[in-house]
Amino acid sequence: MTEILPIRFGKYLLLEKIAIGGMAELYRARITRTQGFEKIVVIKKLLPHLTDEVELVKAFIHEAKLAALLQHQNIVNIFDFGSMEGTYFIAMEHLFGKDLRLIAERSREKKLPLSLDHALYIAAKICEGLEYAHQLKDFQGNPLNIIHRDISPQNILVTYDGEVKIVDFGIAKAAGQNTKTREGVIKGKVSYMSPEQASGEAIDKRSDIFSAGILLYEMVTGSRMFDGDALQVLSRVREAQFEPSDKVASDLPPRVHEILHRALAKDPDKRYQSSGDMLLDLEECLYENDLRPTARSVAQHMKALFDKDILNEERFMRETMQIDLHGHSGDEQEVEPHKTKVLEKTLKISLPDIEGKFKKRRSRYAAFAALVAVALGLFFIFSYDNRPVSALHKMLSLLPGTSVQSEGVGNPPSEKLLPAERSMPQGQKPAPTPLPELSVPEQKVPSSAQSMPPQVQPALRALENEEFEAAVSLFEERLSVEPGLRETISDAYGQALVGQAVSMSENAPEKAEALLLRALALNPQNSRAHFELASLYARQGDYAKAVVSYQKVAELDPQFSEPLFNLAYIYYLQGDLAKAEEVYHRVVALAPPYLDEVYFNLAVVQEEQGKRAQSIQSLERTLALNPDSQEAKNYLVRLKGESKKP
Repeated sequence: MTEILPIRFGKYLLLEKIAIGGMAELYRARITRTQGFEKIVVIKKLLPHLTDEVELVKAFIHEAKLAALLQHQNIVNIFDFGSMEGTYFIAMEHLFGKDLRLIAERSREKKLPLSLDHALYIAAKICEGLEYAHQLKDFQGNPLNIIHRDISPQNILVTYDGEVKIVDFGIAKAAGQNTKTREGVIKGKVSYMSPEQASGEAIDKRSDIFSAGILLYEMVTGSRMFDGDALQVLSRVREAQFEPSDKVASDLPPRVHEILHRALAKDPDKRYQSSGDMLLDLEECLYENDLRPTARSVAQHMKALFDKDILNEERFMRETMQIDLHGHSGDEQEVEPHKTKVLEKTLKISLPDIEGKFKKRRSRYAAFAALVAVALGLFFIFSYDNRPVSALHKMLSLLPGTSVQSEGVGNPPSEKLLPAERSMPQGQKPAPTPLPELSVPEQKVPSSAQSMPPQVQPALRALENEEFEAAVSLFEERLSVEPGLRETISDAYGQALVGQAVSMSENAPEKAEALLLRALALNPQNSRAHFELASLYARQGDYAKAVVSYQKVAELDPQFSEPLFNLAYIYYLQGDLAKAEEVYHRVVALAPPYLDEVYFNLAVVQEEQGKRAQSIQSLERTLALNPDSQEAKNYLVRLKGESKKP
């Protein structure tokens, strides 16, 4: 029966069927949440008639669990997994691009073959992703020994922006997995297997390296390495019988032939023993031959190959983003009209001031605008009529406090908490003022910049001018020819990655996340990267990840109040009031300039736990800091009035 699209699939809107295989079908889909949050994803659905096949279902679930562990810029990301409408599904990162098979076909059609530098660049990125997967450990520190098993052109995607992604770990296996491939059973595409895999023998990560070598061979020679009848191919693969690259493309640099000879050795012991080793040789080959490929140059080649496809896909996305089936998924909530107006009014007051005064932090607060919008919608839905409209939303419009020292929580207010005088008309609400400088400073070129090699000075100048995308590209160009500079420039390179991520976090959150993860791979102690990553997760509604990232920031910098403030707010949204109260107390001890807001939020949390006396005390402290808070006054009057009732 022909499927009519678009169609609602739980919280997803299936827009277009991309492909169908023997086990699953792929859809381009859209997820829409409250306050205009939208995200394009790919949905992989297990074919309905296979849901009774226990082993297949186990394999599909295993794929989801395994892929969720793989968080790397050269591996497609998994966002969601579950069962719905009688079948299982995986929601994964949506990528605009083409796989290597389609790239090869279009290159032949347009007579625009991949250049040597681009072929080496793509192979290097494949090795980066494989090295990460091969070295991945579980939470106890035990190696997972993941093997992809199907490194082939269809499973390597190059985006229109020049990124390289390994997709489909569907038949990948980890050493600790209980179910094992039966001896003699061959999984994968024969033409891209290692000899031992084609023979049905036990394999390890070196099998993936052989497959990566085949891809490199075909990219640099323009010829299939194993071609012909399936049975003949299988026999030749098992014996590693193929035309050597120096016979097919004798004009290639000798180092390329050396890499291919080693990667494609029949005996695994004579191959590269790790993808990282192959990666180093690829990088040295680029350097020796003065080749400087970048994501930007790969993107230019992709645009030359797929210019019409790009335009058609952009048109399709514009049209599908306008589709509204007026359906709502199970976790979406309708907001009552009068409450919607209150919410809109709040945001209209807050956002313009932030845009004007917080220019460098615009992405951060825009991210939390979305978080707060969604949260307030839920807050209003489940509130009762006489409950105060919580000032938690003023995370967006923090009111000015005063320079005070920390008061012990639970002690009565003292003179230290009295606010500074305000010179403004009577009754007018004070305008929001910027937060103090964060413990994690804004982007600044490292003090060691002047001592860095002259080759990286253009990248440093771009970083200083906040031209983050250009800085990232320049750093990558330099690293492609001088890999040994990685440690020297890691701090500056990490800052450029974070800066670029912040600038694109609203419009391209997946790319922003990948950039932040790259920054953390350079330096896991990068507080700024952790903070921006937490903000990104919060905007996407992924509170579990946001909590982990905020906790990491607090661990790295215990005096940094802002992540704790946001962490407490998320605990509140999740209904963990005791935890929210505990963290708000920690923020109080740090005495940030927005201490009045902290006390107000603390009062709300305490009241919801039935701690009315403590809530009243917190409201009194709010007003001691900010006597102009009408919201706190009204809330305090109500609580005191209710306390006097018999």
